Amino acid sequence: MSFVKRDIISRSIKMINRPLIQRLIGVFFFIICIFYSFILQAEDQFINRTVLALYDSSEPGNIRSDYNMIHKNLEMPLNHLGIIVRYHDISTGLPLDQNMEDIFGIVTWFNDGAVTNAIDYCQWAKRQIRNGKKYVIIGSFGAFTDKKTGKRVPDSIVNEVFNEIGLFYEGNWTDNPFVIEISKMESSMVEFERTLEGETNIYDQIISSDNKNKIYLALKRTDIPEGNSAAVVVTPKGGFVLESYELFINYENNMRKWRINPFKYMEDALGLKNMPRYDVTTLFGRRLFYSHIDGDGLRSITQIDGKSLCGEIIYDHILAKYDLPVTVGFITADIDPSYLGSEKILAFAKKTLSLENVEIGVHGFSHPLDWDRMITAYSLRGYSEDAGSMDDLDILSESAYGGASLVTVNRRKFINTEIKLAADFINNNVAPPGKKTKVYQWTGNCEPTEDAIVLTNEIGLMNINGGDSRFDKSIPSYTGVAPLTRQVGGNVQMFTSNCNENIYTNLWEGPFYGFRNVIQTFQQTEVPTLVDGVPRRVDPINVYYHFYSGEKKASLKALREVYDYSLTQDIIPVFTSYYLSVVNGFLNGRFHKLADGGWKFSDYGTCQTVRFDETDLFPDLERSSGVIGFVHWNNRLYVHLSEKNNAILYFTEKKPKKPYLVEASAIISNWTANFEYIKFSAYGFGKGIFKLAGLNPGTVVDIDIVKEGKKGSFYKKKHKTDKAGELYLVLPVHGQYQVIIEKAVKD
Repeated sequence: MSFVKRDIISRSIKMINRPLIQRLIGVFFFIICIFYSFILQAEDQFINRTVLALYDSSEPGNIRSDYNMIHKNLEMPLNHLGIIVRYHDISTGLPLDQNMEDIFGIVTWFNDGAVTNAIDYCQWAKRQIRNGKKYVIIGSFGAFTDKKTGKRVPDSIVNEVFNEIGLFYEGNWTDNPFVIEISKMESSMVEFERTLEGETNIYDQIISSDNKNKIYLALKRTDIPEGNSAAVVVTPKGGFVLESYELFINYENNMRKWRINPFKYMEDALGLKNMPRYDVTTLFGRRLFYSHIDGDGLRSITQIDGKSLCGEIIYDHILAKYDLPVTVGFITADIDPSYLGSEKILAFAKKTLSLENVEIGVHGFSHPLDWDRMITAYSLRGYSEDAGSMDDLDILSESAYGGASLVTVNRRKFINTEIKLAADFINNNVAPPGKKTKVYQWTGNCEPTEDAIVLTNEIGLMNINGGDSRFDKSIPSYTGVAPLTRQVGGNVQMFTSNCNENIYTNLWEGPFYGFRNVIQTFQQTEVPTLVDGVPRRVDPINVYYHFYSGEKKASLKALREVYDYSLTQDIIPVFTSYYLSVVNGFLNGRFHKLADGGWKFSDYGTCQTVRFDETDLFPDLERSSGVIGFVHWNNRLYVHLSEKNNAILYFTEKKPKKPYLVEASAIISNWTANFEYIKFSAYGFGKGIFKLAGLNPGTVVDIDIVKEGKKGSFYKKKHKTDKAGELYLVLPVHGQYQVIIEKAVKD
């Protein structure tokens, strides 16, 4: 190139607008950054699973976070859908926007049409919907009137909220059943537990303004033109259920029945279809089983032989007989010779806690009946004094006591004595070497105050009791099944999964065989026959009772029937503390949606089951990691995650051709599997039951079991896979052990 041409090019470059180049470069890098951040976000999209539940404590039925329509009725179905519920009382003000970052949906269930600062509420609700939060209105909208001023909120402002979710509020309310007709109805959605026949007695006109809306119940008011109303509707941004069409309540006996199907409706309204759910009912393909005993009645003399303690009867006929894990919580004043106990009772307590299948709990020092009012069961010198009968004091308790005593020490000492000092007494005077108290079993009304829950957390105790789930012929409804927890301030009380015998025997008045009816709840919470008949496992099996079940022949027989029934089921028995750790895993677990269709799970602890509903897909075990197996049950897929607290799951339409775990009756860890060998550690009770699949059909394998702390094989035998490549094992081993499965070498 000549010098002249180079000079022309050089001058031409200098003539270019340099600021323009800089701007173009800036735009280029901005686009690259946006594209890159989009890719990162798409590859690792965190999925929030917390719903904000709004209630108004100025309403009679919504007085606090553990006593409102959502907690009593809806939280359990939301838990089943894998959702965590957080409560907020709007009478205290509206939630701040900065506290809404982990909230993906909002559910309201008000009982009247007035809230404080109603216009502010409408503006807040509109803003949350525009920020992408699902908004589900159940019952009354609430903000028609300002509770503080008594002024009616203009319909135009009310409709700013309704319009955001694809609806229009027209009004025209009436409770005249003679002018209300059903114009459209999907019975499976709106007659879930009770028919609407003869019970269309409320009308308010809601217009569906989005053709993407799904109307499950449409009403028509016959005395006005164009009187159609969407009474039960789901929209792309949430949903609306008109009051009286969500729930039937018999106000004479407070019995409740769902009208809507809460599982299906909330799945649709919150956009949860095809989403994974952390599941606390199932572990390694089998239903969780746990059992715990409260110490009440330990010192009572049984009527069975007229001389033994009730506790001794339970020991001989239950604890020493059944190879099942049980958590035992003594009342320390009952066993301490310095108070109501004796050396004989203390020795019995030590013997009980020394059993391999017994986990140590504690059930208080004096058995508080009311944690808030500091009323307890026992009158103890220098601590509490007689205060009359439980009936006079209006106390409900998980166990029957005739009298009650008022605690005379200050509150701090009361809480410390009932929790920390009680646990210390067990640890220092009763527990065998190597075992410590793990669970605090709430007493009395089972409504511990926040300071009590805080103390259990501080000293490292898990906590349980309260909830009292029941689903049987007496309470034929999912409304009888409690949620997982009760929230007290920022702390959590763990609920039991089933009622105890005190409830089934009418506060120990009889019939004393009543506890056998808990079997109905076990059945109905898995395959219901009293409602829609759709298999739906919503609770573990929890055998929860007191030592006084050893008092009568009928009560002991009922208890044995319950245990015997449990052993006929496909269960995985665990200690109560393990179940509580599973619930903790449910509350803490996280998951992400990956851009390539996979799911990433983390922080789930021992909640190692993820459930997918209405699917016939299979885990792709070649692409997945941290997945050790799966099982299909009634159109639901239960995926078993490893204990490594991190897993990635991909799906395939084809059944895996790689060894995997279908089910196990023991807790599995250290899983390794290929076609040459399978190794894993196990900890369990009863016989070790294992089902494996994905193996080569008709293959002979060597099974070798090594028990923890033992040299050599405990069990060694050949087995053969079936034509489907499955291997079903029933091994005569419990406790901690290792299983090694290797392809047999030909002789």
